[in-house]
Amino acid sequence: MSEYPKEIKEQLEHMDRMKDTFFRHKKKLVEELCSKLPYNITPTKYYMLKFIYEKEKCMVVDVSKKLELSSGATTITLNQLEEYNLIERRRDSRDRRIVWLTLSEQGKELVHNALKKRDEFWGKMLAVLTEDETKEYFRILEKIENGIERNLDGIKR
Repeated sequence: MSEYPKEIKEQLEHMDRMKDTFFRHKKKLVEELCSKLPYNITPTKYYMLKFIYEKEKCMVVDVSKKLELSSGATTITLNQLEEYNLIERRRDSRDRRIVWLTLSEQGKELVHNALKKRDEFWGKMLAVLTEDETKEYFRILEKIENGIERNLDGIKR
């Protein structure tokens, strides 16, 4: 495999440092957010709630696939969220084998408040950029995200 030029290697190393910093910070933020939430919400439980919030209604298999968890681990965690009265399970009226997951009002409020805190944080982070820089930043991020998705699709095949 050919070596990349020094400049490209330095840029790649910089990207790695940025990625590491971002993920460390995101992990810390989610842990801090979860520690302030009631019901002993772990990051996994938070991501489950957020996914259901975004979908409004989904099945257990959807949550398992999105979070890349086994069906057993997903069921155990969903049982806990149901005990906390944050989610509701409802059988489909046409096909009783299907169980739909939705957030309770309490669950919606919890996720809404968490997202509000997230928005406040990102608002502060992006405040250092001009409007044009913000647009350019998101244009470039979207381009990178699309490249990553295409690469992942190729790996899954």
